[in-house]
Amino acid sequence: MKRFLKVIIGVGIIAVAFAIAGLLWITRPVAEKKEEQAELPVAEYMVVDLETLTFDLPSQGIVEADRQTLIAAPVAGRVESVSEKFEAGGEFAKDELMVQLDATDYEAAVAQAAANLADAQTALANEQAKADQAERDWRKLGRGGAPSDLALRKPQLESAKKKIKSAEAALKKAENDLKNTAIKAPFQSVVTSTNTEIGSYLTPGAPVAELYQSSPFEVRLPVSVDEASLLPTDEKGEPKGTVSLSAQAGGDTRKWNAEIIRNEGQIDRETRSLYLVAKVGDPTNKSGIYLRPGLFVEASIPSREFHDVAAVPSEAFRNLEEVVVIEEETNKIRYRKVGILHRSKDHVYVSSGLEEGDRVCLTNASALIKNQPVEPQLRQVAPEEEEDPTILQSQN
Repeated sequence: MKRFLKVIIGVGIIAVAFAIAGLLWITRPVAEKKEEQAELPVAEYMVVDLETLTFDLPSQGIVEADRQTLIAAPVAGRVESVSEKFEAGGEFAKDELMVQLDATDYEAAVAQAAANLADAQTALANEQAKADQAERDWRKLGRGGAPSDLALRKPQLESAKKKIKSAEAALKKAENDLKNTAIKAPFQSVVTSTNTEIGSYLTPGAPVAELYQSSPFEVRLPVSVDEASLLPTDEKGEPKGTVSLSAQAGGDTRKWNAEIIRNEGQIDRETRSLYLVAKVGDPTNKSGIYLRPGLFVEASIPSREFHDVAAVPSEAFRNLEEVVVIEEETNKIRYRKVGILHRSKDHVYVSSGLEEGDRVCLTNASALIKNQPVEPQLRQVAPEEEEDPTILQSQN
C-alpha cells in the first residue's frame, strides 16, 4: 500500500511540473520583429566652383653668372705688382687695375716708334721739296711734253708717305702694348681664381685669373613641353614672365625675382624639356642677402590666366582622368571623365567635364562603386586650408 502511494505522489509531481512548464511556455513574452535597415556610407564632398585662375609651375636650377672669362696676358713681361684684392673673392670695378707688368721695354719701344715717325715725317718733307724742285726745273728747261712720274719724283714721294703710315701704325702698336702692361678688369667682376703672382713672368696668352660678372645672374629652368604651353608669351610666341626664386639657408627661405629673357630654342632629347633662361637683375633680396653663382634655387613660374577652371583635390580622382561625383537627385555615385589642364602636388586643375555646383566626392574615391547610394556630407575646410598657395585668383 505504501509503495502504491509513493508511485501516485511521484506521478502527481511530474504532472504538476509539466503543467507549470506548459503554463510558462504559453505565457512567454514574444519579441517584436523589426526589419533591419542598412546604413548608407557617409561620403564627404566639395562643391565645384569654376574660376579664372593662374597657377605656379615648379622648376629648379643653378645660378650662373651672365659672363665668365679667363683673363690672359696680352703681352709678355715680368709681374711687377698685383692689387691687394687680387685673390679669390676679390671684387673689381670695370677698368680697375689688377696686375701691372714691367713696362720698361714697352716705354722704350714707344720712344723708338715716336722717333721713327719723326724721321719719316722729315723724310716726307724733304721728298716733297725735291718733288717741287723737280717740277720747277722741268719747266725752266722748257722741255716739251708732260714730265714722267719718275722725273717729278712721284714714286719717291709716295714711298715717303707710306713710311709715315707705317711709322704711325708702329707707334700705335707700341702705345697699345705699353697700355696692355696694365691688366685691368674688363667688367665689374669677382675673382674666382688667380694664376700668377709678383715676380712671375707671363708670356702672351698666359692665364692670369678667372672672373665672373658680379651682376646680373642667370638661371636655366627646365619645364616640360606641356608646361611650356601654359606660360604667357610675347608677340613672337616666346615664353615670358616674372619668376620667383627661393633657396633654403640657415633654416630660412631666401627669395629673389627674375625675368624670363629667352629660351634655349630646342627640346632636350633625354628629358623632353625646354630650358628657359631667367635673368636676375638685382642679386640682393629685400633682406640684403646676396645671390651667388653655384647656388641651387627652386623656381615658381606663374602660368597665364585660364577661365572656367576647377581646382580639385587629387584624392577625388579614382584614376588619372576620372573623378567621382555624387548625383544631386539620387545621392548615387557617378564616374565623370574630365579634361586635365595641370597637376600640382595637391590639386588637379580641371578645364572640362565638370559644371558649376557639381558635388565631387572626396571620400576614398577609388573604393566607391558606380551607382552606389551614399549619405553626402559637405566637407568643412579649415581657414588655413581655404586657399591653395599654388593658386592665384585673378582680380577681375
